Amino acid sequence: MRGICELIDALIAQERLLVVGSAFVDVIVHVPRLPLSGEDVEGSSRQQVVGGCAFNVADVVAKLELPFETLIPIGEGMLAERVRESFRMRAMATREYHDLGDNGWCLSFVEPSGERTFVSMSGIEKCFRPQWLDAVAPEAQDLIYLSGYQTDERNADFIAALLERKRPDARILFDPGPCADRIPQAMKEAVLAANAILKVNASEARVLAPAADVETSARTLSLSTGCPVVVTDGARGALVVEGEEMLRVPGFPVHVVDTIGSGDAHAGGMLAGLMCGFPLPEAVLLGNAVASWVTGEEGGASAPNAARLRARHA
Repeated sequence: MRGICELIDALIAQERLLVVGSAFVDVIVHVPRLPLSGEDVEGSSRQQVVGGCAFNVADVVAKLELPFETLIPIGEGMLAERVRESFRMRAMATREYHDLGDNGWCLSFVEPSGERTFVSMSGIEKCFRPQWLDAVAPEAQDLIYLSGYQTDERNADFIAALLERKRPDARILFDPGPCADRIPQAMKEAVLAANAILKVNASEARVLAPAADVETSARTLSLSTGCPVVVTDGARGALVVEGEEMLRVPGFPVHVVDTIGSGDAHAGGMLAGLMCGFPLPEAVLLGNAVASWVTGEEGGASAPNAARLRARHA
């Protein structure tokens, strides 16, 4: 397997990527611990930043200077304006839609370990419309990122249209995230049957396939879905499983600041590798490197550019 610097040198786009999902405002609050019901715990609010799974993914790919298209809706309102400005700062094209309200926001509690807990207030990201696909031509895409936050009953018509319009050979990187156990079963099965790679963290893997260890959960998921499965496992790196074949891809040491967006950053690094023709384990290694960087920074959209990533791994 090539090293990170060699992978950075090989970042030449070979496939077309479409990133589908949300952008909203993260309000980050650091707390000594999560409060019990009825309790008061004093926290410190450090910043309000634009995040959202798809925005964090796009941030990685943009900073690695690879071409891609987005279907990340921007609505109308105070939050939408902040999202719009963050897109402008990254020179990313905007998709703006009227009469569907503002973008959503998320209250993110961060504990001393860096673990994060979310309370999300949905906005336009739960209002996807099938006709929006006309602007991004899913038939022409080779690789599609899809988050669990969009595989919601309210977006059922959109998800059905996306799966119908994508080419059979086009791959989906499906990251259900904390929504893993709330996605409608028929929708989840339809996504996984559409040439998908399932990406989850160790906790989510155990929710989807309860077992004594993450390796068993990962193997069970791959065998039951018929999909390649990637399970991120913190400092232990990530598992790549295809049927009975399993490989652990090493992680990178980092001082954890918070884990907000680290899974999204991992997906962004993976997508960058996959669209450049990397084998899945090498794409996962690049994802591990980007995720470790973001875990050492505050907030989600904090990915490095290629030069900074190279300097760390030189």
